[in-house]
Amino acid sequence: MSLCTTLTDQISRQLNISCKCIRQTIRKFDKFRTACTKPGAGRKPKVTERKKRLIKLQQVRDDTLSLTDLARFARTDLNITISQHTISCILRDFNMISFIAPKKPRITSAQRRTRLDWCYEHLSWSINDWSNVVFTDETRFERSQQRVHNGGGIHTWGYNFDMPCIFSIIVIIDSPPCL
Repeated sequence: MSLCTTLTDQISRQLNISCKCIRQTIRKFDKFRTACTKPGAGRKPKVTERKKRLIKLQQVRDDTLSLTDLARFARTDLNITISQHTISCILRDFNMISFIAPKKPRITSAQRRTRLDWCYEHLSWSINDWSNVVFTDETRFERSQQRVHNGGGIHTWGYNFDMPCIFSIIVIIDSPPCL
């Protein structure tokens, strides 16, 4: 064994670093006269800060765009091919999140017609007519993950009395609490 190998073995044991890492650091020091990483080392980023801001601006202009649409925008307008994951990371850097929008059933033409008819029927109502209508706030939420036969749900209704300081909440529990 040579003296150099013995020294690297001792250094690696003392610093708890591999011998290969020690040898590479010595080689780098002999070549560049420094152990620091040179500036500009490593791969340049594919997406510049300006292009990141353009992707963000495109999302802000039209918030209905999907990650696929933004990837297509980057490919056609910015001439860079990046994945949807990269775009998601770019949006996250700007504190914007990407998610799949929840799908809701659209109103059918029959429902639209019924709603319009109801509105036209009540268009001529006076304030006295509307004062006889009880407006309630009603909701239902799940207390647990149990969804079989409406189990674990809670119904709440709010009723606003004539006096502004009185507000009642009625709670109905569908099933006894699970233990």
